Amino acid sequence: MLHHGVAAVRGETIHPAMPVKIEQKIDTEAGTGFEAYRSKSQYISRIKIKNFGPIHILDLDLSLSESPQAPCFALLGENGVGKSTVLRALALALSGKAYSKRLGLNSAKLLSDGASDGEVRVSIVGGEDDIIMKLRRNRAIEFNTDTSRSLVLAYGATRLLPKGRHKAKDGEAHAKIDNLFDPFLPLSNPAEWLSTLEEGSLAEVNNVLASLMPQDHQVTVILTPETGAVSLQVGNVPGRKFDHLSDGYQSMLGMAVDIMKVLYRSGSTMESAEGVVIIDELGNHFHPAWRLQCLSALRAAFPRAQFIYSTHDPLCLRGLYAGEVTVLKRDRLGHIYALEDLPSVSRLRVEQLLSSEHFGLRSTADPQMEEDIHEYEELLGSPDRTANEDARLEELVQRLTDDRYLGATRRERLALQLLDTSGLEDVPVQPSISARELSEKTVSRLRFIMNQVSPRTDTQGNQ
Repeated sequence: MLHHGVAAVRGETIHPAMPVKIEQKIDTEAGTGFEAYRSKSQYISRIKIKNFGPIHILDLDLSLSESPQAPCFALLGENGVGKSTVLRALALALSGKAYSKRLGLNSAKLLSDGASDGEVRVSIVGGEDDIIMKLRRNRAIEFNTDTSRSLVLAYGATRLLPKGRHKAKDGEAHAKIDNLFDPFLPLSNPAEWLSTLEEGSLAEVNNVLASLMPQDHQVTVILTPETGAVSLQVGNVPGRKFDHLSDGYQSMLGMAVDIMKVLYRSGSTMESAEGVVIIDELGNHFHPAWRLQCLSALRAAFPRAQFIYSTHDPLCLRGLYAGEVTVLKRDRLGHIYALEDLPSVSRLRVEQLLSSEHFGLRSTADPQMEEDIHEYEELLGSPDRTANEDARLEELVQRLTDDRYLGATRRERLALQLLDTSGLEDVPVQPSISARELSEKTVSRLRFIMNQVSPRTDTQGNQ
């Protein structure tokens, strides 16, 4: 469709000019508008969630990535804090109204307990309006668009190929998210799609797999044109079948083939194809050496895809840039919030990561110390301690001092105890908090406290 502006309506003279083409609406379900889809980046920049599952209010900023490639985003946090809920909310919003019906979902199944309405809002860089999914008690799920504008894949914590009577579901052409909602649902058999490829497409598939797999375990797909049979060469060993591979190989290859199948819908090569890939517990099924490399390998194989994932494993943070990690936590009222603006993970050792804000362990060596610290903090924060509790607190202070958790001197010990006592107010009830701002407030408070505690030698000669 062409138009020549509003001059003709006003009776003005129209000079010859290049016609302006009206941009076609993006509809990934129907397979239309992909020229517009390819012309702009389609990365998610923000996710806002209200009354979805255990999450009452949450605001995640995904625009802080310093990556030179497509941005990625990792969710950390303890079990039950809502990481999988965030991933499901995002996958549903992106896949569209028809897919939510296919999954048999309605508002009542997704709303927080006691809530009458909820919402998931997704902002996309270069996109049109926000994608909005509304939930209303006893009503169908509502979307602000009739069809999806995204290419999206989503996987749960178990990602294995079909065996026996466990059958896979094909998904839709623009999306495949069933596995995220059903942990017992296997991935699709990669051989079925690979057997339909022409020689040129198969060569690109093998290039992608070469980027994904470790150098000493390269995988090449071999297709026999006469029969359509698919086999694999793993390292120097030909004739392997997908279902004979280890769980780690099955998981990575199954996801890789799924991703290629969906992203090819945009008409782009894998070097330029954009889409969103959501993975719960990224490191599952992988050997530790592979966990160190898996994210970097995925980014190299699909450089324009946005990977959004959860993990409990510090090894799976390798390959992330500054601004690509958030920790979900619960505040003192039990509400879920996001700890954002965390230090970059790129130069931290695994042990440093475990004891940093990202994972929050007090000790990587002694579980008993963890229990002592937890009990110490509980007693320290109690306003009405009994005499027995006071005695127990003194015992814990001495033990933690001996372990150097509370510092090596009286001055350090008093400062840290005061900081622990007043630190309970640091986290307000709000959907997201900057770790950098918390750190700056903590340093200011510590500086003030240290100035109030004068050096004095104790009975053991320590200041």
